[in-house]
Amino acid sequence: MKILQAELPDKLYEQIKLLIDAGWFQDEKSVITEALRRFLETHKPELMEKFIKEDIEWGLRGKD
Repeated sequence: MKILQAELPDKLYEQIKLLIDAGWFQDEKSVITEALRRFLETHKPELMEKFIKEDIEWGLRGKD
């Protein structure tokens, strides 16, 4: 398992705390893990297309 550190805007953190306080999640880690999982599931085709386009662009023109 990897450990990540992130800075969040205060309002976003307040929303996370509200979810925890309401009993929806156990802690900050579980909120962020679920949010990232859902984001990646719903954006997978878009992400793959973006990565493919970047690879093509790099192959055609080179990109540092």
